[in-house]
Parts: sequence; structure tokens; C-alpha cells
Amino acid sequence: MLIDCTQCSRDQIYFLMIQLVIPRPIAWVLSDNGNGTYNLAPFSFFNAITSNPPILMLSVGWKDEATRKDTWVNISERKNFVVHIPSGEQVHDVSNSSSVLPHGASEIDKLNIRLENVEGWPLPRIKGAKAAFLCEKYAIHEIGEDPQGLILGKINRILIDDNAVSQDKGRTLIDPFKLNPLARLGGNQYSLLGEILTVPRPDKK
Repeated sequence: MLIDCTQCSRDQIYFLMIQLVIPRPIAWVLSDNGNGTYNLAPFSFFNAITSNPPILMLSVGWKDEATRKDTWVNISERKNFVVHIPSGEQVHDVSNSSSVLPHGASEIDKLNIRLENVEGWPLPRIKGAKAAFLCEKYAIHEIGEDPQGLILGKINRILIDDNAVSQDKGRTLIDPFKLNPLARLGGNQYSLLGEILTVPRPDKK
């Protein structure tokens, strides 16, 4: 099948993309609502893009035709945010936190998600999360005809569950099975790690 994207609606293209670009890592983003509460939302248009400086990217859309999503608004106005890598055990909370709430309402409160403070950082993190990036806004670019908010976050600190970490020759190694990261597929589907293939690198010339 050959599909001509110029003949497709944006919804048709979106539905194809989320089924084909798989699995996608999930950024479970906590941001400051500015009223003493926190917003929590998952985004699977997400990845790391550079290590010097360390920057990650997430793409955030609109609640409706006139209103940007809370994550976009919060990061734009208050700059700090926390990106968690959710685990398989958190799949229901991740899914439920994607529901649309009025601006200023908190998914944390609605879902009874526990938080814990991070010393030296203005925002808390999700208690029990096995990995989290403490980020500040680096830049926001509006891309596309809708447009989407392409949010670039500079990583200031990284929190990792001690049980998933080991050291080897001065390098920090992460056990992916102990992280048990949740990934996004199409529709209402998610996935976990399956078989991991270790492939030797070709000799460098």
C-alpha cells in the first residue's frame, strides 16, 4: 500500500503515524499550574535530541481550537518541569492522566498520585517513579499549521532508582528490565520491553 499524505486529512495522518512510529517512549510531565497545584500529563511525541547541553524534546498540542494544553502554558510561563519515564505498573495512572481537565485542576489530586520533594529543586516528583529528568525550558517553537508546541527542555538533574543502577569502568549502567519502561503504540495500546538483542558493533576504521 502506498499512501499519498497530501490526500489525507490530518486525523488520518496522525492515526497512521502513531501506529507506525512504534514503540514510542512516554514523557510523563509534571508542571506547575501557578495556583499551588501541579499538572500531570503523558506525551509520546518525545525523545532526547542532544547531550551537550543535555536537551530533550516533547511535542504538545491544543485542548481545543482556542486553548493550548496546560503543559505548554505552564512551561512557557514558569519554565521548570519534571519528565518521568513511567513503568508498566503505572499504565492506568498514565492513561487516566491524559484526560482533559480545566486549567488549574490537578490530575495529581484527581488520581491520588503521591509526590515527594526533591532537595534543591522547586518542583516535586512522582513518588516511586524509577527515572525522572528535572528540566527547565530551553526553547519553545511553534511548528505546523495547527501549530504544535515543540518544547525543548534542558536537563539539569536526573533521578534514577538505585536498584536499576550499576557502575562499570566509571560508566553508569541502567538495567532496562528494572526500569520496566512503558511505551506507546497506536490507539489504546501500550507495550513493555520484550526480547533485548545485543549486537556487536562493527570494527571502527
